[in-house]
Amino acid sequence: MADYVIVILPLSEEDGGGFVGFVPDLQGCMSDGDTREEALENTQQAMAEWIEMKTAQGFDLPRPGVSVERAAQERKSMMAALKAMMAILDKADTRIIELERALEEAVDGVSSSWERNLPLFEAASATVFRGSKKLLAN
Repeated sequence: MADYVIVILPLSEEDGGGFVGFVPDLQGCMSDGDTREEALENTQQAMAEWIEMKTAQGFDLPRPGVSVERAAQERKSMMAALKAMMAILDKADTRIIELERALEEAVDGVSSSWERNLPLFEAASATVFRGSKKLLAN
């Protein structure tokens, strides 16, 4: 029982003050007290009762330090997920840049086409305008 780490933390006044003690390796095993010493004693008692109950129910007890291993594995998994997300974001960013370039080329192509064809457009407009005048005059 002495191999399990007990963590003692102060409680805020909003939470009633005093201290809380918990055993990270024994899920749900915790207690509190007005002082650190009382919280430690109460948590040691809760730990003994937790172990007794789980043993009576036929459960295997977790190895001391298993919570540290689990936290390390969770951090490793989170880092792998973050790296995968960053790779996806990098691909999306590259694709956005490609699309922006294609759009710029398309706009430049339309602009230069418009500028090349402007004299034709002006001539066609003038012809249509003159034709309209003739129709209105008749």
